[in-house]
Amino acid sequence: MAPVLHMRDLSVGLIGRRRKIEILSKVNLEVQPGEILGLVGESGCGKSTLAVAALGLFEPPLCRMSGSVNLALPDGQTEDLLAIPESRLRQLRWRHIAYIPQGSMSALNPVLKIQQQMTDTLVDHGMTMKDALEASRKALAFTNLDPGVLERYPHELSGGMMQRVAIAAAVSMGPSLLIADEPTTALDVVTQRLILQELERIRQELGTTIIVITHDMGVIAQVVDRMAVMYAGRIVESGPVNDVFGAALHPYASGLIQAIPKPGGQRVSSLVGETPTPFDYPAGCRFHPRCPHAMEVCRQRMPELREVKPGHQAACHLYGGEGTAHE
Repeated sequence: MAPVLHMRDLSVGLIGRRRKIEILSKVNLEVQPGEILGLVGESGCGKSTLAVAALGLFEPPLCRMSGSVNLALPDGQTEDLLAIPESRLRQLRWRHIAYIPQGSMSALNPVLKIQQQMTDTLVDHGMTMKDALEASRKALAFTNLDPGVLERYPHELSGGMMQRVAIAAAVSMGPSLLIADEPTTALDVVTQRLILQELERIRQELGTTIIVITHDMGVIAQVVDRMAVMYAGRIVESGPVNDVFGAALHPYASGLIQAIPKPGGQRVSSLVGETPTPFDYPAGCRFHPRCPHAMEVCRQRMPELREVKPGHQAACHLYGGEGTAHE
């Protein structure tokens, strides 16, 4: 089955005064129909930049350096979101690919009622105001919000309600792909659980494919089918969530899992060091200064993402070309 979204050798940079700084490096990622894919990594690893690139929302100094982002449409055609005019992108966004922004509570305009913020996009996509209102009411009801929310301003809503409004707006046109960027940030644990249940229900009842971007491994463990681990602008491991949690291949992924708090007050281990910034990415494998298994080759050559086990990939020199670990 063809992927809903296929990123191929995607590199994204920042335009500086003297040169471009590469922040995403040859990212390859496929998202399959009907799945929930988790994109995880420490802050600053490039997760949100990847989401922006997937939507073609490049604003200076951000720029595409190379690669493609192909979106499959319901009619069987595909569109490279980075190679089409902005006018076509505007048609595709929200109708076929939608976004729940990081910090949804601050993404809503504080001086506009929810009704205007939800209906403006729908009207811009060709709906009449009557149909836009009806679609907004249905989307709010789907996320367990009363239609009366349309008459409120954002400051009159709780954090969880504002997050639901953002989700309702994103699914109001029934997109085939939804990107949720840190959807549980700044919410209490009870509300976090409810939001995750909403995402699962969107997948089950609407058939929507979802990408969940987070730094919270607990969120990943609860809701996703497959996960991709990012580090310093690259995907270093991807595979079914149970396989990665059961036997992580990349030392960075293993370190993230070992740092998850455990029941009973057991001591957890933490990763040494900090994620490098794009201005000081090290040569070779970008994780090697923090890696307990670093070898000389790690300092010299960047490993490619390769399949080590069926459906389970890693970018690590610990594994040979045939997918077997070096002794």
